[in-house]
Amino acid sequence: MKKEWLNYHQRYYRLMSKLSPPTSGSWNKGCVMYAQRGTGEAWMQPLVHDCGKFDWKQAARKIQVSSIDDPAFATFCEPVEKANSSHSFTAGLAHSVGLRNQPLRVYSMVKYAAIARGDAEIFMKFARAGYKEKIWDHAAGVLIIHEAGGVVTDAGGHPLDFSKGLYLEGLDRGIIACSGAALHEKIIKAVDASWDSSGL
Repeated sequence: MKKEWLNYHQRYYRLMSKLSPPTSGSWNKGCVMYAQRGTGEAWMQPLVHDCGKFDWKQAARKIQVSSIDDPAFATFCEPVEKANSSHSFTAGLAHSVGLRNQPLRVYSMVKYAAIARGDAEIFMKFARAGYKEKIWDHAAGVLIIHEAGGVVTDAGGHPLDFSKGLYLEGLDRGIIACSGAALHEKIIKAVDASWDSSGL
C-alpha cells in the first residue's frame, strides 16, 4: 500500500478506492514483508497482484529504514486503541523531543512495516497498568525492523525477550522502535526524564 493510505482506517480505504481507483499493477491490495535473522535484508512484495502473470522474484523489493534522524522531520506511530496505550504520555514525549508531525495511528503490524520501509521513523507504546503485551503482536515486526536497519527495545533500552511464553514478560515500561540509534537514544532519554510524572 502507498504511504498516503496509512492515515486511513480500513473502512475509509474502500470509500477512497472508489473515489480514486488504483491503477493496474499498483500495490493497492496490500503487501507482505519478510526477513531472515542475521542477513541485514528485509523485503516487501504485493500481497495480491492484479495484472498478468505474477513473478514473485521480480515483484519483491528490498526495504530499509529511513535516514531521518532529526525529530522535527520524523513521523511517529502509535496504536489506535486507547484502552491499552497512553496517548497522552506519548504526546508529551513527542513534544519534549521536538516531534512536530501528528501521530500516525495504525493497527497491528502496520507500525513496524511503516518504519521498516521508511514511511515512519518512530513507534512508541506505553501500556496502561495491568496490560500484557502479546509476543505475536511484535515478534515478526521487530525482526523485520532489525534486518531493515532499525532499532527496537523496551523503554529501558533492553532487547524484547520473546522466550518467556505468550507475553513479553519483564518489559521495562513500554516499547520503542526507531529507524536509527540517534532517534532511539533521544526517545529513551525523554522517557527517563518524564516517567515519574506519567502516572502509568
